[in-house]
Amino acid sequence: MKYLKYMLLMLSGIGFAQTPISLEGAIQKASEKNLNLKSGQLRIDYQEKIKNAYKVIDPLNVSAEFGQMNSAYFDNAIIANQTFRLPTFYKTQKQVLMEEWKSSVLNLDVQKWQLKREIALIYNNLNYLDEKEKLLRKTDSIYSNYYKRAELRLQKGESNILEKTTAEAFRSQAEIQLQSLLKDRDIALYQFNYLINDGETYTNEKGDFYRGILNFDDHFAGNPVVLKQLEQQKNIENAKLESEKKKLLPSFNLGLRSMTMKGNGADEKLYDGIHRFQSGVIGVGLPIFNTAQKAVIEGQKINQLIAENNYEIGVRNLKNQYAKTFGEYQKLKSEIEYYQKSGLKNAETILFTANLLLKEGETNYLEYTILVNQSLDIQNKYIDAQKLLNEKIIELNSLKSE
Repeated sequence: MKYLKYMLLMLSGIGFAQTPISLEGAIQKASEKNLNLKSGQLRIDYQEKIKNAYKVIDPLNVSAEFGQMNSAYFDNAIIANQTFRLPTFYKTQKQVLMEEWKSSVLNLDVQKWQLKREIALIYNNLNYLDEKEKLLRKTDSIYSNYYKRAELRLQKGESNILEKTTAEAFRSQAEIQLQSLLKDRDIALYQFNYLINDGETYTNEKGDFYRGILNFDDHFAGNPVVLKQLEQQKNIENAKLESEKKKLLPSFNLGLRSMTMKGNGADEKLYDGIHRFQSGVIGVGLPIFNTAQKAVIEGQKINQLIAENNYEIGVRNLKNQYAKTFGEYQKLKSEIEYYQKSGLKNAETILFTANLLLKEGETNYLEYTILVNQSLDIQNKYIDAQKLLNEKIIELNSLKSE
């Protein structure tokens, strides 16, 4: 409810005191406060608490017996039995719990890795929206000036109503796009703060949009965090298989029997039923009817193969994803280099020339709007390409980092 109220206030346009924060700072705060990470830590705490569950012993069985057990007289007996298993059985149970605890620790590492990547992508999106806002405000300024000029020209009889209407349409379109963009930024900002989960409202620091750095590695072997998690799943299934096998081992039973007796005993003495006689019981539980347990073992062997296959799939998928993303990165990098070397300069030249020709009366409104839109389109495509390039850099860096 708190987050819903916060989002509704943001989207309604009510201002918040927003504290600029670096990407590293946002990741650090999120690692301390994020709710998903808290759940992951609680899972670790749970696995920690149940690690000693392997010590569970079968309940002590206490029973009583009444009747003519020794003679025609009425006697009673109390019997206590306890079943034990071999130490190797408990050892394998303990190993299963230990491997599951390790898995919960690795799962938290994966959650932290995913959170870091998600925050980086949202941070990049906020920077992107800032750059788009600058361009839209620039567009709005250009067409506002053009509209004023067209209106003045119409008053002097130097143009017709179509030029003024065209200028007003382009100016209105820029305003609509700007308002839509500001709403998109509010949504992104909400997502950003939801992940951080701090009491304050944070926003991105300015100026990092064009400085994405790729930590390139020619010998990509797979993300360590994800591979460790997949490897751990293999360990869990192996431990479970050994645990199921040990259930075929015999169990042992120790018992104590305490009984009364009335009448003459074997020693020719007369007993009145108050004196009690004790005896011990030792037994062995043999799993003769083990068809069901053997079926469980065979099924667990398949789970073991599934885990091994999932590991191989994970390795291949990570390598394939890295190769695919790196190819897209190279394509976008070439596109960005074009814009930086000549594309942006051409856009500025086109815009400058269009304004100069309009000022000197050497172009009409139709040619002017075509030239301006061409210039703005180049700048817009540059910003879009930079956003995509940054996303590829984030993906590539996350695939290699823990």
